[in-house]
Amino acid sequence: MRRVLSLSLVVALLVALFVAGDLVPTFREPDSTPQAAERAAPAPLRVAVVGDSLSAGRSHFSGNGLDDESWMTYAEGEGIQYAGGWARSGATPEQMAAAVQSISDVDVLVILAGTNAVRTGKTLADEAPAYEQIVAVVRPKRVVVARIPPYRFHAAAALRYNDDLRAFTEAHGWSWADPWAVARDGDDWAEGFSTDGTHPAGPAQYEVLGEAFRRIILETRVFPSALS
Repeated sequence: MRRVLSLSLVVALLVALFVAGDLVPTFREPDSTPQAAERAAPAPLRVAVVGDSLSAGRSHFSGNGLDDESWMTYAEGEGIQYAGGWARSGATPEQMAAAVQSISDVDVLVILAGTNAVRTGKTLADEAPAYEQIVAVVRPKRVVVARIPPYRFHAAAALRYNDDLRAFTEAHGWSWADPWAVARDGDDWAEGFSTDGTHPAGPAQYEVLGEAFRRIILETRVFPSALS
């Protein structure tokens, strides 16, 4: 009789625990929160380019399309979309400003200009309004102004132009960038990077330049100003 009573007490206790919820199994819905790796990638940066032969490509005019001597060929893709622009061999910043047209929804404008200003004896003071006009016409969200490369035939003037261009760029709150670090040896070209003292030697060198620009452009997402 005592054993039956004890068994009854145990059963009653278990029932009470189940009713209280202490022994009821808990089932959780699967976690539907997407992991960081599964989240949608940000939209590619729309990048416009304004420049001279250093950007124009083998045909000497960017309007003919990108080619193996266009640095943008190697910079675009995987987060970067070429939005257009204007680049022609021999062009000064003033000529670029006169020719460039409005481009819709530009995230980053890259200006690589000044070698032909140096070639024609112009200073940054002469060309400064042209840079401002280019930016005003394109109306990008961010501006990257690039250092011009070594210019073997006007080396001292090119260095002065770069110094003045950097100060001008930073005064406007734009980003200053040096894509030529790997191409230089001191103030001259690194051996083998240029054959004429003015331009990269060929597609392999333009690819190196494009990869440098690619890093600079993508970093504008994190550092929207003062790249160096």
